[in-house]
Amino acid sequence: MAEAKKTVLFIVEGASDKTALEKIFQAIYKRNRYIEFKFTDGDISSDPTVTERNVESRIYKIVSDFMKDKKLNRNDIFQVIQIFDMDGAYIPETSIVSGDQNKFVYTNTTISCKDTNRVKDRNRRKKGIMDYLRRVSSINNIPYEMYFMSCNLDHALYDVMNLDKDLKQAYADKFYETFIGHERMFIDFLKTDVVNGVPDNLSKSWEYITQELHSLERHTNLHIYFQEHPLPDGLL
Repeated sequence: MAEAKKTVLFIVEGASDKTALEKIFQAIYKRNRYIEFKFTDGDISSDPTVTERNVESRIYKIVSDFMKDKKLNRNDIFQVIQIFDMDGAYIPETSIVSGDQNKFVYTNTTISCKDTNRVKDRNRRKKGIMDYLRRVSSINNIPYEMYFMSCNLDHALYDVMNLDKDLKQAYADKFYETFIGHERMFIDFLKTDVVNGVPDNLSKSWEYITQELHSLERHTNLHIYFQEHPLPDGLL
């Protein structure tokens, strides 16, 4: 008897992230998984109310709300996947420099802000949360994996840093329209344009992104998801 199709829930930070990726993943896994994306309206790993003690419960609240909305139970969920923007969280503090804007401004080598302590505090929180979650393999007994975009999804997928928030949706629309119907090209694109030296191993890829300035540079390990979860009869 064939295995019943179950749901994979991807958690991303914003609505445009969902737009860029959801339909592509749905097309790739349409034969054996239901793919759903839910966005958190912000970075849970930078939220000052989120700590190592409560982050798992905060993630499960997202999952629980999704299950209630879709009228699913825990057995209907195959796994939870969370995609994080790296935001330069692991760079040395010497690469955090004084700037002329209140917002964080990213380059491939620096983060600038009028108040550099805000950047340092954010990075300490974010590193603590992500280091903790790297050791987590399930959330309330649901398998859990995490992947990254660096320095964020806009940089990884569109090669644009500091993208104006008013343009995010337009870029996301154009991105998914490029690859929908050409999903093999999407996977190839990640490998040729975005991976940029990241090891083809999940734990080693996380070690890599925490080193030097990699969390500011253009990288992803999302290609590994397709290696870890191939379709029974091949990728596509």
